[in-house]
Amino acid sequence: MYKPIDFTSNDVFDVWTSVCDITSTSDFVSPRSKMIKQKRKREFLCTDVQPAIKRPAPSIRVGSGFKWNLQALAHAADAVQSGGKSPVSALNELGVRVTYTVLNQGGPAHCPSFTVAVNVADMTFEGWGHSKREARASAARVCLAALLARAGHVLPDQTRAKDFTVDDTTPYPVSEFQCLESKSKIEEQTKQNAVTETAQSQIERNLPTSSLFGATAPTPASKSPINVLYENHPGLLFICTYGDGTPLDSAQVPLQLAHSMRFKVVCQIKEQKFEGYGSSKKLAKLAAARSALAVLEEGRADIADSLLPSGYLSQTLADHIANLVNSKFSEMMKNDVIHSKRKVLAGIVMTTDSKVDGAKVIAVATGTKCVSGEHMSVRGRAVNDCHAEVAARRCLQRHLYTQLLLYASQKDPRKPIPEADIEPAEGGGYRLRPDRQLHMYVSTAPCGDGRIFSPHEQLQHEPDRHPNRLARGQLRTKIESGEGTIPVKNCNSLLQTWDGVMQGERLLTMSCSDKVARWCVLGLQGSLMSTLLAPVYPTSIVLGSLLHPHHLYRAICGRIEAYISSLPPPYHLRRPLLARAASTEARTPTRAPSFSVCWACTNTAPEVLNATTGKLENGQPSLLCKQSMFARWQYLIKKLPPLQQSHPDGTSVSLPNHLDTLLYNEAKLLSPTYQVAKDRLFQAFEKAKLGRWIKKPLEQDQFVCELLSADPAALFT
Repeated sequence: MYKPIDFTSNDVFDVWTSVCDITSTSDFVSPRSKMIKQKRKREFLCTDVQPAIKRPAPSIRVGSGFKWNLQALAHAADAVQSGGKSPVSALNELGVRVTYTVLNQGGPAHCPSFTVAVNVADMTFEGWGHSKREARASAARVCLAALLARAGHVLPDQTRAKDFTVDDTTPYPVSEFQCLESKSKIEEQTKQNAVTETAQSQIERNLPTSSLFGATAPTPASKSPINVLYENHPGLLFICTYGDGTPLDSAQVPLQLAHSMRFKVVCQIKEQKFEGYGSSKKLAKLAAARSALAVLEEGRADIADSLLPSGYLSQTLADHIANLVNSKFSEMMKNDVIHSKRKVLAGIVMTTDSKVDGAKVIAVATGTKCVSGEHMSVRGRAVNDCHAEVAARRCLQRHLYTQLLLYASQKDPRKPIPEADIEPAEGGGYRLRPDRQLHMYVSTAPCGDGRIFSPHEQLQHEPDRHPNRLARGQLRTKIESGEGTIPVKNCNSLLQTWDGVMQGERLLTMSCSDKVARWCVLGLQGSLMSTLLAPVYPTSIVLGSLLHPHHLYRAICGRIEAYISSLPPPYHLRRPLLARAASTEARTPTRAPSFSVCWACTNTAPEVLNATTGKLENGQPSLLCKQSMFARWQYLIKKLPPLQQSHPDGTSVSLPNHLDTLLYNEAKLLSPTYQVAKDRLFQAFEKAKLGRWIKKPLEQDQFVCELLSADPAALFT
C-alpha cells in the first residue's frame, strides 16, 4: 500500500538520499496513478501493440547528488516569468526542502531593508527587499536562476526599463523610489555572495552589457572648498553674523534683510578677509570659502576657460559686483517690507580699469512681469517690459542722459569734463570713456534661451553636446502677465496689431536672453540716444545662480556669430565676460510679485512700478517710460552736436527743422547706422533658422513729445 505524498510540503523525504536513483518528483506515483498504468498495460497486451519505450526525463545534477527534472524547472521559470506564480511558490512546488533565514535587517523605520538567505540542497542563495516577503521572493528567484544556469538556460529578467514619464504610477512600488543609496550597497553585497562562480558567469554572459542610456560616467570625487581651506590654511577663522553685520547673539534680529543675504560669514586667513552671503549659515560659509579659494588660486589656469571664447571675469570682481548690487537693494528697501520681496534682482555696476576700488552702482531693478495688453499706452506713458534686466538697462539710460546733460549745461559742449563717464568723440557726438566698464549683474539666468537647460544633469563646465539641435538658440517670447517663455515658432501671429491685442490676443514681448543678445550688437544706449552717443556695450555678465557658461554664451552671442556680417562701424558683436558670484542665489518657488522696483544713481529714492499697468502705483507715468526718454532727447538734441552718420545711400543725416512735432518713431530713424545694424541682427537670426523678431504694434511709437517745457532738474533727476 502506497502512502499519499504531499508535494506542497517542505519536509525532507527520508527516501531522498545522495545515493538514491530518484531523478525528480515525477518518479513518485500515487496508488491511483499506478492502477491507471496497469490498466493501460493490459490494454496494450491485448492489442499486440508494443508499448513505447519510456525515455528518462532530462535532468540536472546539483551538489550532494541532488537531481532535478529540467522540464519541471522550465515550467517553474515560465510560471514566474508570466506572473502566474511567485518565485517562492515555484520553488516550493519542486518538492525539495526549502529553508529561509533572515540574515540582516536594517534601514530607517520608514524604509526598512531585509536580507534573506534560502537554503536548497546544501546550496545557499541570498536576496534583498524592503520587506521579508520581497527578500524571500528575491532569494527564490536567484535560486531558480542559478539552477537554470547550470543547465545552460537563463531565467528572463523580470525587471523592465522604467518609464517615469507615464501617468500611471502603480506598476512601480514606493520602494523603488526609497532608500536608493542603501539599496545599491546591499545589492552590491548580494552580487558578491549570491551564486557560485560557474553559475554567475553563465548568467552574466546572457545579460545585456550596456544600459539603455549608455554607460554612466563616474562622478569625480571633489572636496568641499571649506575642507580645502582647512587643509591648506590651518589657521583660518570663520566669523558668522547677520547679513548687515549684526552679531548673532543680538537681542533684536534684523528683519529687512534679503533672503539671499540673511547671513554673512567672513573668512579670515592671516591678514586677508573674504566675505560670503547666503540664506543659511552653511551657504554663507561655503560662499566665503569659494571667494577665498578664487583669490588664493587666481593664478592657476582653469582648463575649462579655454573652452569659452569670451572668457571669464575675475572671481574677486564678480563677487564685489554682486555684493554691491545686493547691498544697495537692501539699503533701499530697509524700511519697506512689502516692496523688498522680489524674485529676480538685476543691476549695473561701473568700474574704472576693471578695478574693485572705485566701482559704483549705476542701476538696480527687480521684476518678472510685462504689461498687460489692455494697458498699452498710445502716448508712450507705460513701460512695456518690467523684467529686472530690462528695467536696469532703462535706469542706465537715465544715467547716460544725465551725463550728456553735463555737457549741455556748459558753454562749450565739446570741452571734456574730467569727472564725467563720457567724453566727446571725434567729429561730433560722445562716447563712453575707454577706462570705464559696465558690468551687468542678474540674480539668475535671463529668461529664454539662456535658462533652457537642466542644472543637475551636466557638469557646470561641460560643453553642449548637441549645439546644432533645432531647439537650441530659438527666439522666445515672454508670456503676458506671467512667467516663462515660449518659442516664437509656436506663436499664432508674428505681426502684432493694436486692435488685435485690444480684442484679446496676448501681447508678445521678446525674452531677456534675446534682448541681451541684441544689446551685445546694438549696445545699451538704444536707438534714440544713438544720435548723440556711440554704442555702449556690457563688459561682463555676472549671475547669482543658474550659470551654464556654454548655454549662456550661446544665448547672448554664440548662436549668431557665424551668421551676422556687414555691421556698420562702430557696431560689432561684443562677447562679454561671464562669471557666477560665490554667494549663490537660492531658488524661491513662490509667486512673483506684480511690481518692479527701479533705482538709478541719478535719484536717491527708487520708483515702484505696477508691472501690469506699466505705471507707478499711483497711476502716474514713470521716469523710465518712452515719453520721459523722448523729452530728455528733445532737450539734448537742440544743445549737443550729434554723431556723424550717413544713410545707406551715402547721404549725410541732417536734423529736421521742426523737432517739436517729430514723432517718436521718426526720431529713432534719425540714427540710420543703428537701424542698419538692427536689420543685420534680425537677418542673422533668420539665417540661423532661430525665428523672427516680433515687434510691438506700430501705434505704440506714433506719438509726439508732451514734455517740451519740462524743468530739466525734474526731468533728469
